[in-house]
Amino acid sequence: MKETFNIFYKHLTGFTPYQYQIKAVELLLSGKNVILSVPTGAGKTWASVMPFLYATQNKISDFPQKMIYSLPLRTLANSIYNDIEATLNKEDTQALYPELSKLISIQTGEYSDDPYFEKRIIFSTIDQTLSNFLCFPLPLSQRQANINAGALIGSYLIFDEFHLLEPKLSMATSLGMIRILKNLCHVCIMTATLTDDYIQFIKNELGFEVVSINDFPEDIDKINSLKPAEGKIIKKSVTVCSDKKINASDILDKHKDKTIVICNRVETAQKLYLELEKHKPKETMLFCIHSRYFDSDRKQQEQKVKEYFGKDNKKQNAILIATQVIEAGMDISCDTMHTEISPINSFLQRVGRCARFANEYGDIFVYDVLNLEEKEKIKIETEDKDDRAEIKKLNNKYLPYSKKLCEKSLIELSKYDSINENTAIALVNTILREDESQKIGNITANLYNIVRIRESWNDCNKNHYKETIRDIQGIEIVLIDLENWKNKEIIPWKYETISIYKWSFIGWAKQIEQNKIAPDDWVFAKAIHGEESVFDFEWQDKDSCFLRRLQFEELKNHFDVVFVDNRYFDYTTAGLMVHSNDNNISSPIKDSREKNKQIITYKKDTFYQHNKALLNCFETEFKPYLKFTFNELDRFWGGKNDWEQLIRLTICLHDYGKLNAAWQKPMKEFQKRKTGIDNPTEVLAHTDYDDSIDKELAKECRIKSKPPHAGIGALQAYEILYDEYSESIAKGVCNAILKHHSPETKSFPDFFISDICIKEMEHLLMEYKIKGNLIKKERGELLDDIIPNNDKEWILYFFVVRILRLCDQKATESFEKYYI
Repeated sequence: MKETFNIFYKHLTGFTPYQYQIKAVELLLSGKNVILSVPTGAGKTWASVMPFLYATQNKISDFPQKMIYSLPLRTLANSIYNDIEATLNKEDTQALYPELSKLISIQTGEYSDDPYFEKRIIFSTIDQTLSNFLCFPLPLSQRQANINAGALIGSYLIFDEFHLLEPKLSMATSLGMIRILKNLCHVCIMTATLTDDYIQFIKNELGFEVVSINDFPEDIDKINSLKPAEGKIIKKSVTVCSDKKINASDILDKHKDKTIVICNRVETAQKLYLELEKHKPKETMLFCIHSRYFDSDRKQQEQKVKEYFGKDNKKQNAILIATQVIEAGMDISCDTMHTEISPINSFLQRVGRCARFANEYGDIFVYDVLNLEEKEKIKIETEDKDDRAEIKKLNNKYLPYSKKLCEKSLIELSKYDSINENTAIALVNTILREDESQKIGNITANLYNIVRIRESWNDCNKNHYKETIRDIQGIEIVLIDLENWKNKEIIPWKYETISIYKWSFIGWAKQIEQNKIAPDDWVFAKAIHGEESVFDFEWQDKDSCFLRRLQFEELKNHFDVVFVDNRYFDYTTAGLMVHSNDNNISSPIKDSREKNKQIITYKKDTFYQHNKALLNCFETEFKPYLKFTFNELDRFWGGKNDWEQLIRLTICLHDYGKLNAAWQKPMKEFQKRKTGIDNPTEVLAHTDYDDSIDKELAKECRIKSKPPHAGIGALQAYEILYDEYSESIAKGVCNAILKHHSPETKSFPDFFISDICIKEMEHLLMEYKIKGNLIKKERGELLDDIIPNNDKEWILYFFVVRILRLCDQKATESFEKYYI
């Protein structure tokens, strides 16, 4: 294997793999889960993705057939996706491995290429991945909330920059998910700055193997990004400027060719940028990047920065002022860095942007943080305990970081005059050991958020986002001429927004209220649709709205987009700032990528034809990639089961409720009146239908008044499965049928099934050797008894319902393709 892997690796990347990469691949391919502890720029991305690419190319069936690569930031996901996609699309790669490039997709809040996680290689944010598993997938509606959880079952899960996850939220939830899935997935966790104790915690608690660059000294000597520049003993020098704050004078004095300045707060970055703009030499380019730019402007700025600070750049003489938004995800480097102190794990991410590339040397200057000026402090009265805690945080000069960790990091850094991979590990262990010990205690005390995970499975509510993934204390604002938009229709979602910490914004709002131009001015507004705010998780489905004035007192409890009068905010090359201005800049219109609305159409198919199409879809689209998952499900359940046959049974019975006479009657009436053909013995699954011409006829035939059908199929399946398998398997599978149109379905209606329809069902079941007595009629009731009550039952439900719902979608949309 080693020789063939080396050849494969070199074909793809042009390089021979390092020994630590080979070790990681060997462990992962042997079924082990791995923690990869490797510094920035040492090739850990390829170490993690190669097992999947190699297994796929060589048709290794006992390795997962889907890879989900999760990152904490959109910028990181975009960057790594672009790098991997570019490699797989290279001409020489295409010549040798033409199929690999067809497998890849990206799914983030910015790029929604694969909302159902259907591709076999998916790059995603941690928010997207976890929301799928928690049954509130961010890009999907409530009715579709149970489709994506099953995508993680049987997958290879990669968690990159794991140390950047929020310990009590996304980090704990990720570890809880891994505990629940057990052997049903292979996992690689990558980090540069977790302590040895935390790594050992994951190893011991979850049974991971550890691969650390420090165990491979021969690799350290070969990795160019870690080696000192030619003629230098060290790669990066460190100077702690404990007696001064970050300032424009020092930045200009120490500037050589490429300087990066990183501040903790946007306000500090803006002040430095404006001061440097006044005093810098004319020929020196100056850039600024932080979170208070419109997306379109920030992307343009990032592209220019890459031209000066990126690998193999040719442009010279530039200074970049930024916040922690560039800590990860931007492949840039400099020869001089000035940074305000931050906790050591954040600091090491920052200095990873200095002397990042081969044969580079860098000087790093570290400063304590400027004290907050009195006018910058937020003074808002609130009775809410959590709100008071947030305001206190904002008035901490080290925001958004811990004061204790920043001060400790500054003291420890002052003991060094250079930094490399060994000093980085020593610093992390010294500074973060106590803090991470507390994090471990919190995670175990909260049982890895497993209780919250189960609560989320039960109600599929996006409100769980703040307690399981990310507690966003931000408000999205739109700059607009409010005077011009009073009493006019507006399409609110088409504007670019800027995100600001909630209490920072409220502090600004208080200043504006006290100094506004006229007492009756509209300064803030929200969009309403009728009497309700449209800004829920499906707000894009709405059309035009009206703006309603927001009073200052309402802002504290308003969590949706705020429309702000553009006279009170200034937007320049330094970004968004609060004060009255003459620019009157409005939010730009988003780059429109809307799909044309498709007219809903259906092609008539019979009950038998529809189920045959689903079964063929399963055989062609899913079954070829499920050998690993089926084997691991046997281990998970502790016994051998015929999972293929269970899925076939699920498909055959999922629409059993459509045989209900009360369901068939309006469908047959509609088909007869549409086509003029009466076929009383035909058992329908769908009629011919064209939304552009058939709405009135559908209303006359009471098509929308058909009784629900999913619960009837669940009842019938339970009767068969309870005897043939077990109660637990029956619950998992029957819930997939019960909820194959919505996770909120909980019951079945009264039903009666005619002899003609019973024969149609018997014909299908006999063909697939499924035995069981069919229920002909029953009074409706709740199906509370078949709801999953343990993790095994939930996991089986997620696995089966995903296959069922996607086969149902595909077979309905492309009937001719699958009905063979």
